[in-house]
Amino acid sequence: MTFARKALFVLAVGAAACNHSSTTSPSSTSSTPTTPTAPTTSEAFAGTVPVAGSAFYSFNIAVNGTVNVTLNSVSGPGVPASVQLGIGIGTPAGTDCTVTSSVTAGAGTAPQLTGTFGPGLFCVRIYDVGNLAGPATFSTTIAHS
Repeated sequence: MTFARKALFVLAVGAAACNHSSTTSPSSTSSTPTTPTAPTTSEAFAGTVPVAGSAFYSFNIAVNGTVNVTLNSVSGPGVPASVQLGIGIGTPAGTDCTVTSSVTAGAGTAPQLTGTFGPGLFCVRIYDVGNLAGPATFSTTIAHS
């Protein structure tokens, strides 16, 4: 082997020995938390709750967002103005509403029940919690995205 070939051989072996292959560290994926959107749609729901009964209303939420339910009024013969009813948010189940979040409240001007839901089909259920002596007429506002 000539001197030039030996030199090239040594350089090639040295270069191969110095070849540091590096692995790239796994790229991290971060998911940006979905911030719930503020309510942009308002729906009215009015009806009558019989003694020991309930009424529900289904609505569709387009995007993950805040839902505010306000029991605006409750009235009826023999129904005191201070009566409290159950208010629930959940998902429709046949001829009823399976509630996942609920509160007992009287009528007022501020939302009595608030939560983050969606997207999907949901429902609001208004029901007697054992306070009614007769049927009660109610009105609610459901604000959602």
